[in-house]
Amino acid sequence: MIQHQTHASHQARDPHAVPEPDALDETIVREVDAGMEDVSDVRWWDYPVFAVFWALMAVVFLQFFSRYVLNSSIGWTEEIARYLLIVLTFTGSLICLRKRSHIHLEIVLDRVSEKTARVLRLIGDLVSLVFFCGLGWTGIALAERMSRQRLISLDLSRGVFYWIVTAALGLAAVLVAWQILRNRGAR
Repeated sequence: MIQHQTHASHQARDPHAVPEPDALDETIVREVDAGMEDVSDVRWWDYPVFAVFWALMAVVFLQFFSRYVLNSSIGWTEEIARYLLIVLTFTGSLICLRKRSHIHLEIVLDRVSEKTARVLRLIGDLVSLVFFCGLGWTGIALAERMSRQRLISLDLSRGVFYWIVTAALGLAAVLVAWQILRNRGAR
């Protein structure tokens, strides 16, 4: 009777054992780590997005601390956290637009000719431009209406958050238009 098990055979039987990473996993981890260490592509207009992120983190921490440690929740933290998350989503999308890192079907662009890929990118950029302009136009009307309403927990206009989102949509439209013009000159 064999009482000694090898690591591989023990791992095969134990469903909770951590599998050994293969070469592909190690490559992916190295690429992600390298990307996280490189902050050379941070621009000055990214800093307000970082400020919104840290403000959101501070409000959520304050909410958690007051609710679970002090056992007395601060009422305004939930509402402000919700609006900060919305603002973070739209302002953070500007970073993705600048880096051209939004989700897209790269597999299609990799399988077509360079000329077709450029046309598909242009079509995608034009659709994005129309989308951001339309959403920004709608955002103006919505922000004007919401400017008359106050937050439930604080004496602050809801319009502030809607105007920030609308400004982010306007900046997104300008950024996409600039990318279209820049790419047109690169042909």
